[in-house]
Amino acid sequence: MYIILMRHGEAVPQTDEIPNKERSLTPKGMRQARRASRILGRFLRENPIRIYTSPYLRTRQTAGILAEECFAEEIHTADELLQSNWQMVRNHLIQDGSPIALVSHHPFLQSYLLSTCSAAIKFDLAGIAVIDYDLSWNQGHLIGYFTSALKQLKKEK
Repeated sequence: MYIILMRHGEAVPQTDEIPNKERSLTPKGMRQARRASRILGRFLRENPIRIYTSPYLRTRQTAGILAEECFAEEIHTADELLQSNWQMVRNHLIQDGSPIALVSHHPFLQSYLLSTCSAAIKFDLAGIAVIDYDLSWNQGHLIGYFTSALKQLKKEK
C-alpha cells in the first residue's frame, strides 16, 4: 500500500488575534498545495485515496486541495495527526491496503517517516513523501519525495 505524507502549504503567521490552530493558507500556500497535489495526482492516476488531516485549518485547507486534485471523495479529521506516535496513527488510521494520505505538520511527518522506513527528510511546505508500506511487516520504504517547486515528473523508460 502507499502511505502519502503531506505537509501543509505556507500559512499566515500566528498572532494574538490568530491562534496557531486557526492559521489559514496564504495564496502562495494554496498554490504550493495545488502544484504538489497535481504531481501526486499524476503519480496515482485514478487510484482512489483516503485522506486524513489534522484538525488545524491550514492542514484541512491543504487536504481539500489534495482531494480535488486526486479525486478523493472524503476527508477525515484525525486528532492522532497532532502527535508523533506512529503506532497510534497506524493503529487508528490504517485499516486495509488501500492508499492513504496523511496531511499534517513537519515534526510529526518527519517522525512518521523515520518510524515507517528509517528515512529522514525535512519536509518543505507542501512537501509530499510517498512510502511503499508493507502491512504484514509494518515497515516501508521511501519511493518518492517532491515539493511544489518540482515542475514536471518524468517517467523512467
